[in-house]
Amino acid sequence: MSSRRPTEAAPPPASQRTIPRLIRERRWWWLLLALWAGIVAISLQTQTEQIRRQATEIAIEGARNMFRMVILTRNWNSSHGGIYVPVTEHTQPNPYLEHPQRDVMTTDGIALTMINPAYMTRLIGEMAESASGAVFRLTSRRPIRPANAPDAWENQSLLAFERGVKETISVEPGPDGEMLRYMAPLPVKKSCLDCHAKQGYREGDIRGGISVSQRYAGIAAATRSGTEKARLTHAIFFLLVGGAGWLLLEMLRRRWFDLAGKIEELEEAHGQLLQSEKMASVGQLAAGVAHEINNPVGFVNSNLGTLKKYSQQLLDLLEASRSGKASAADFAAADLVYLKEDMADLLRESQEGLERVKKIVGDLKDFSRVDQAEWQDADLNAGIESTLNVVWHELKYKAEVKREYGELPPVPCIPAQINQVVMNLLTNAAHAIEERGTITVRSGCDERRAWIEVADNGKGMTPATLRRIFEPFYTTKAVGKGTGLGLSLAYDIVRKHGGRIEVSSDPGAGSTFRVLLPLAGIASEKS
Repeated sequence: MSSRRPTEAAPPPASQRTIPRLIRERRWWWLLLALWAGIVAISLQTQTEQIRRQATEIAIEGARNMFRMVILTRNWNSSHGGIYVPVTEHTQPNPYLEHPQRDVMTTDGIALTMINPAYMTRLIGEMAESASGAVFRLTSRRPIRPANAPDAWENQSLLAFERGVKETISVEPGPDGEMLRYMAPLPVKKSCLDCHAKQGYREGDIRGGISVSQRYAGIAAATRSGTEKARLTHAIFFLLVGGAGWLLLEMLRRRWFDLAGKIEELEEAHGQLLQSEKMASVGQLAAGVAHEINNPVGFVNSNLGTLKKYSQQLLDLLEASRSGKASAADFAAADLVYLKEDMADLLRESQEGLERVKKIVGDLKDFSRVDQAEWQDADLNAGIESTLNVVWHELKYKAEVKREYGELPPVPCIPAQINQVVMNLLTNAAHAIEERGTITVRSGCDERRAWIEVADNGKGMTPATLRRIFEPFYTTKAVGKGTGLGLSLAYDIVRKHGGRIEVSSDPGAGSTFRVLLPLAGIASEKS
């Protein structure tokens, strides 16, 4: 018995089933394009930030170098106890330097004044500002010179240096626009104590710092220039890759549609081959089935002829009796006791013959399942039995058939196709037996699969033949004796059911074919 499953919606055509939606529908390409645009935008943002950071880092490194240069000159000056230069309009004596030999006169009458490290830093800063626009100045929270008092940002930096910070960097507003400001501390050295010991400093204290300021406009201009180049590069790259990708997707889409068309043609050809193989099987079975039907039909026909003769005798006797012409001799000649017994035997034999014909027709119907061509839970053992009855004329003269059926749960499948597989295996087994042998049909299951096994003790197969038995049109039979499609189509049917066929064979020892089918079925193939 089998229970019909709910009918499922018809599957889409091959051109729709085999082409991924991403390739089939162009609207999804816009999503890929948007994703690509997002990647390019992130890359542009990252590169822009990197350009800005690099430009700023270069400027900061320049400020550090200026600071190092000033420190070197200060150290050189301090190591020599100050230097003397001629007094000019720009190098007047330092009123904040308390030194007994601050001003001297050379023997030839040239007035000299001492330039200490702090004074020299201020003079170099004035020259740098007029030459490059960069400003650096010496500052302290306890300055000797009032003009060296820190501004708000410098004061915050000096407090940070006292907490151990090594340098401070930021972009701050200035009178002529934003300024990149850098500042590093000036620790007190032993040579500094000659002038600053009276302020209470000790060696290692943070006496002040040197701040370096430069206009941020140049850094911003360099960043804008690099950013514009990066935007142009990314735009070109986006258009080239996006256009190439779109073109490749279009080419892939066309190729896929072409391939889908070929698959559709192959599926149609496969269906035709399957139908051709079925028709060939029907042709092979037609004579045997006709013979199996002809025998009971023959003796039923003969019995009907005899019954006709008996009925005519009874009618003649009945007519003679009605007219009063029948005699005892006529009744004795009719032998009514014999007619009664023989007519009962004839009717019983005819009924048995018609039941035999009815069973053959029923088995043919079960074999083909013409009214059940969809996926359903089927009884495999019943299908095997009906197939055996259909091909019995092919088997009974070649082999004894042994049945070893196990208990099977309903198996999801297309019964007509599985019956076709069993028929192909049975006829192959019969053809493999040269004289007379044995064919054993088994069935069983485990937790995941049900299996059908057809074994014969025929001539078997060589390893070379075994490797090719599932190839289309491959056959070891004589020309005109086979199509070479039976095992190929059986393999294809089982594969589409999510199962497999296992084969073992040795020359002279027969062959065993085992068909394994999943108990869960293959939902995607239920079409």
